[in-house]
Amino acid sequence: MGACNALVKPRGATFIATINRNWLSWLVAILGAEYILRWLPKGTHHYHMLRKPAEIKTLLIRDNLVLENTAGVVVNPFNRTMKITRMLWVNYMLYVTRHKQD
Repeated sequence: MGACNALVKPRGATFIATINRNWLSWLVAILGAEYILRWLPKGTHHYHMLRKPAEIKTLLIRDNLVLENTAGVVVNPFNRTMKITRMLWVNYMLYVTRHKQD
C-alpha cells in the first residue's frame, strides 16, 4: 500500500478497489465466487490478505492522503450485474487524493 500511495502526486488521485475482511465477504467472494459458482479459480482470494476499510484508511492517513469518498459494489450472481451501493460489506472502492504539498 505504501508503494502505491507514494505514486500519488500532489493534487493527484487514485482509486482503490478491494474486498472487505469479514464473514460475509468470505461467504460471498471466496466460497461463493470460487467454490460454488466457479467464476474464479480456487485460491484466488486469501482471507488473511483482505483488508477492512478502516485498515486501508489508516495507511492512507499515514501517507498524507485524503479519503474523499467510498462506495460498495453488490454483485447479482443470477444476472451477473453489478450495482454501486453505500454498503461496504463485501466489495468496496475508495476515492483518494493527495492535496497540494508545501
